[in-house]
Amino acid sequence: MKKKPANRPQIEDQKHYKKIGKLQKSIANKIHKPSANIYVDDNHIKHIFNRHKEELEKIGLAPMMFVNAVVSNFNRIYKGHGNALQLVVWNGSANVAIVEISSALEKDFYEVKTAFVRKKRRFVRDVLLWEKSERNSFRAKGPTPF
Repeated sequence: MKKKPANRPQIEDQKHYKKIGKLQKSIANKIHKPSANIYVDDNHIKHIFNRHKEELEKIGLAPMMFVNAVVSNFNRIYKGHGNALQLVVWNGSANVAIVEISSALEKDFYEVKTAFVRKKRRFVRDVLLWEKSERNSFRAKGPTPF
């Protein structure tokens, strides 16, 4: 019997999934979640385009570029709906960039569910799970117009 590769989508049609990052072990341990790769599929990119097109056009990014930028540069994690996590880029602007990921019990990876821009003031009641330390705070790995 062949051993399955670790942290890969266990689905019949893997060609629609793309690995875009990983929830690192050091962060995962602090929020009591498993460390695992983060994948996005074509259907969720279509959803992001259809539901959040205007927001993304204002900052000049296509959905896939936006998702990659947030997953590469997030500096906060908030509790999302259910078992979801919100990866957030929190910087000096009035808005924040968010990618929501979740993992079903039978999956050994995280999957992007949606991505959007939101006003900072709407986080007043949200549960902050993790924040990058001040000395390491927001050092973008690429251009981030949000």
